[in-house]
Parts: sequence; C-alpha cells; structure tokens
Amino acid sequence: MQELRTLWHNLKLNPLHLILGLMLSIMGIVLLINDSFFYWPPEWQWFFNNDLVDAFAIIVGTGLIAFVISGGRNQIANAVLLALSTFFITLLVILQLGHVLVIHDYSRLLSIIALAGWLLVIQYLAIHSKTVKRQK
Repeated sequence: MQELRTLWHNLKLNPLHLILGLMLSIMGIVLLINDSFFYWPPEWQWFFNNDLVDAFAIIVGTGLIAFVISGGRNQIANAVLLALSTFFITLLVILQLGHVLVIHDYSRLLSIIALAGWLLVIQYLAIHSKTVKRQK
C-alpha cells in the first residue's frame, strides 16, 4: 500500500510530464502502425516513415513516464527529455506544415495547431519544472 501512495505522490508531482510522455508514446505507436503517414517530401518519405523514427517517439515518451514514476528529481534527465520531445514535435510540425503548404492537405492544420500548443507546454515545463534550480 505504501508503494502505491509513493507512486501516486510521484505522479502528482509532474502531471504534465506524464501527459506529455503518454502522448509521445501513443503518437509513436500510431506512427509505427501507419507506414505511409508522411508522403512529403517524397525524397525523404522512406526516412520519415521508418520505424526508427517512430521508436524514437516511443522511447522519449517512455523516458518521460519513467522520469515521473522515479520521482522526477533529476535536472539533467528533465532537460534532455524535454529537448528530445521538442525536437520530435518540431519535426512533426515542419513535416505537417510541408504537407499543408506544398500538397495542400488542409486536414493537417488542426494537428499543427495542437503540436504548436504542445511546444508551448514544453516551454512552460522547461521554465517552471520543480527540478529546475534557479540562481538567486
């Protein structure tokens, strides 16, 4: 019972990290299932639809979840995981924007807005995380 209380306490300390980790893991799984999600740029289609790119998202998401479960106290792990999350989501925004501007696939506009919102959440986490030690 004490372990469950400790786990619940750790989950309450960093809820946005947990949600971001779950979102990245689920996005990675969806991209892993769909082998033809990206069709622009055609020269790089083989790379962006590669399972390694999808596994990257799953690994970063799982890392964020593990960070939260372990108590979320390591400042370096927090910075690295948030930087990797920012990299992956920025990559998705650029690819989705290319689909909209070049191929005129306007159905991807909403995902661009949502991903840009998540970039703002990551910015908030980078500034206001409990692990960040401020100089006074």
